[in-house]
Amino acid sequence: MPSLNVVASDLGFTEGPVWTADGRLLVTSISHGVIYVVDGDTTSVLAETGGGPNGMAEAADGTLYLTQNGGLYGIGDKSSNQATPGIQSIVGDSVRYLAEGLDAPNDCCFGPDGRLYFTDPRGSAELTNQQPGRVYAMATDGAPVLLAEGPAFTNGIGFGPDPSLLYVSETSGQRVLVYPMRDGDLGEPREFCRTDPGFPDGFCFDVNGRLYVATTLGAQIQLIDTDGRCIDRLECGEGSMPTNCCFGGPDGKTLFVTESQGGRVLSFDLDVQGLPLFPFR
Repeated sequence: MPSLNVVASDLGFTEGPVWTADGRLLVTSISHGVIYVVDGDTTSVLAETGGGPNGMAEAADGTLYLTQNGGLYGIGDKSSNQATPGIQSIVGDSVRYLAEGLDAPNDCCFGPDGRLYFTDPRGSAELTNQQPGRVYAMATDGAPVLLAEGPAFTNGIGFGPDPSLLYVSETSGQRVLVYPMRDGDLGEPREFCRTDPGFPDGFCFDVNGRLYVATTLGAQIQLIDTDGRCIDRLECGEGSMPTNCCFGGPDGKTLFVTESQGGRVLSFDLDVQGLPLFPFR
């Protein structure tokens, strides 16, 4: 069993981990309204986004794209710098909006077609929220296009080894869905896997096509094989609340985990590399 390491702490409600092309670990803090750079034993603020910065993805030119939930999600304190829900881009420490008029965007990723795909759960994270969640895509110089609607609290999003399949966490349903994609549109989803215990949040893949999904209220990362079966569990500690994960490190074999309850970043040293994300695949 890989050992659990604490990389950083006191970062608030952590989310959106990204290992950048130039070898930096970035995470968002929903409660602090900032993006942090985590470098060894030190952390620094890269940019102040206000509101509740949630999921994050890097483009080929180093621009960061961010789902801004407006401060709806998270626990504990909230940023005093309010922000409208939408999609933001960050170049250096400069933040600007690309899209507004959304409910509370959650997570995002780039697709094989160069568009930014993102989820919008449309309301609180309570199980009583019955609004149909949504999945969007947008060109970085265009407007969001609604691709799918219906799952309860759409959350984590990403492409696996097959670029024609888009995976989305249906958090309230305790399952991960997979959508077939053709000509830029999504077909009907099917259930890929269920998470027990816990509710699926953000996730990533390794080069063998296995899924690593953070289970909110499950206190673990569940490792799912290509057939949708849970084959291992990386325990994040009693009382922890893992929200998302990504591969990084010099050899690409370190799994970084954002743990929101303790405001921490955790890591596991694994024997497999992460699947490169678009647009770096």
